[in-house]
Amino acid sequence: MASRFRTVESVLLEELAKPYVYGVADCFMLGCRTADALDPMAGLVDLYQGAYSTLAGAQRALRRRGCKSLAELFARHLDPCAPAEARNGDLAILRLADGAEHVAICVGGRFVTKTERGPSWHGVTECIAAFRTGGR
Repeated sequence: MASRFRTVESVLLEELAKPYVYGVADCFMLGCRTADALDPMAGLVDLYQGAYSTLAGAQRALRRRGCKSLAELFARHLDPCAPAEARNGDLAILRLADGAEHVAICVGGRFVTKTERGPSWHGVTECIAAFRTGGR
């Protein structure tokens, strides 16, 4: 069985190498794939992949599910934790300078998200929520 560190590293390398495609290979799907890799019973990729194909479509998909934010959606599937308590592979929701929410993965004391311009690294002060991965 691979260690948590190796599992997260593998998912990040694979997902960050893919071209950015909404609903297939974006920050949200990076979070879903990480959660699924650490708990195959989570089933988040199967549940959400392809549910949207644009940023506006992603917002509509959230609202169709009765959610106003990514944090609200992930709270249905994962246990919340304080961003400062996030461990390797836990998910975080960032609010970046553009005002948008992004899903990020905790890697040590930093958080990485996938953007159209490539990986983007952030500190805990940019996190508005965090969630434990690896089962409830």
